[in-house]
Amino acid sequence: MTLPTDIQVELPDRNRLLLIPKLVLIGAAVFAAGEASWRLTGFRPAHSDLLAFDRVYRAARDSSNAVALIGSSRVLCDLDPRILKRELPKWDFYQLAVNGSSALLMLENLAQDATFRGHVLCEFIMAQFLDEYPFRENDFHQLQYVQLTQRRPFLDFLQTWFFETLSQHSALVAVKGWDFIGVLRTRLPSIVRNRAESSSALFPEGVHRDDRFLGLNRRGKDNSRAIARWAQITGSRGKGSNGLQRVASWVEAIRRRGGNVVFIRMPVSGSLKRIEDETYPDRDRFIQSLAGSAINIIESAKEPSLSGFECSDESHLDADDAGRFSAALAHILEDRKLLTRAATHPPINRG
Repeated sequence: MTLPTDIQVELPDRNRLLLIPKLVLIGAAVFAAGEASWRLTGFRPAHSDLLAFDRVYRAARDSSNAVALIGSSRVLCDLDPRILKRELPKWDFYQLAVNGSSALLMLENLAQDATFRGHVLCEFIMAQFLDEYPFRENDFHQLQYVQLTQRRPFLDFLQTWFFETLSQHSALVAVKGWDFIGVLRTRLPSIVRNRAESSSALFPEGVHRDDRFLGLNRRGKDNSRAIARWAQITGSRGKGSNGLQRVASWVEAIRRRGGNVVFIRMPVSGSLKRIEDETYPDRDRFIQSLAGSAINIIESAKEPSLSGFECSDESHLDADDAGRFSAALAHILEDRKLLTRAATHPPINRG
């Protein structure tokens, strides 16, 4: 009978020790192969607008002369922070608008953030004043942006930060919900058509938040599908209680810290304007109640320097108009001294 040597006794332990690095190498090879094949089909790592937004938000909190631009894609497309800065060099303008979202959620967040001491240019959309409150996550895409800036829940923040960071380097991780088959099925027709989908996207992939409007040129394109979607969203909005009271409290909170809130109704054209007018026939009276409550509002349709702009897709200005619109708005802000210390503003009338 042959007794096992020391080498024979140690061999199984060595194999077990080598198993872990082998599995790591196999996993890395599988991931690399999947990443390479995914990129060959035309997919790329995703620019994280969440992380970009968070950086801009933190910069706005650190600036004593901050002016936050909040609203939907209309603010992203129609307002150029650099043009506003050029015309009003005293102030620092920060693009905090989120595509497809309500401005009021971010206004509430800024009002509750004691570290923010700047001004706010807030988009006015009548439907948002009638939305259900408190805001619900399934209704407001912007909630994830707000939660990221608040760092809570903290574990959710860590998870979001980790995957958003990783998605900027991996096409596989960038797939939303890890639904590879569904994403591929959706993307395949556009790949066959030479990626026509990318050319019709509202915002080019990876563009800086301050430059979102630059790629927007929709003249001569078929925008009927987008118009139908906006019309559906407008028609499905709630028609509940008046939101003036809670908005007034948020404006007061920002004014107490030395800032001001200026609402602006962005340009809208064509059938979409008609739908909004028919859906909210009392909008002018509501706007008058805002002004009567010492809340500042600029109606682009009633301002001589702003009313001549037409939206080629009925909801957004083209890139060549965004700069001129921003410059004209800056002159209104300067002439009416709307970006001034809160002590110069009359108290809000809640009655």
